[in-house]
Amino acid sequence: MAELRVFITETGGAWTELTAGERPVVRLSAPDLQEAARRRRRLPTDVAVVLDLAVSVADDPRTALAAISDHDDADGVRYAGTVDGLAGLVADLYVAGVADGVTLIPVGPDDDWPPRARAALTRIQDRLRISAA
Repeated sequence: MAELRVFITETGGAWTELTAGERPVVRLSAPDLQEAARRRRRLPTDVAVVLDLAVSVADDPRTALAAISDHDDADGVRYAGTVDGLAGLVADLYVAGVADGVTLIPVGPDDDWPPRARAALTRIQDRLRISAA
């Protein structure tokens, strides 16, 4: 199985990798997971495919859902919920072969975004039983 890759976007559009992969990366955006899987199959196998995922993370799912609902400008695959739920989704995407990882794109104001993204990565690695990069 390919190495897990996790990136985040931050204020100003900076794209930062939280993992330490070596293969070239292709970012993939799709309207849903089924289309993402189809598009991924058409890409070369020697690249790491990371799916853009618009996320709203909060301590409770209702707060996260309310925040993402206020941002209709978030295109593609979206997630609203807790850090644990995000970790489960990303782990499932990886195991199912939909993508080799994700670019987590925060939706709405969240001053704690980078620490939440790192917490999600730790939980993803725990679920997949892989070591931290």
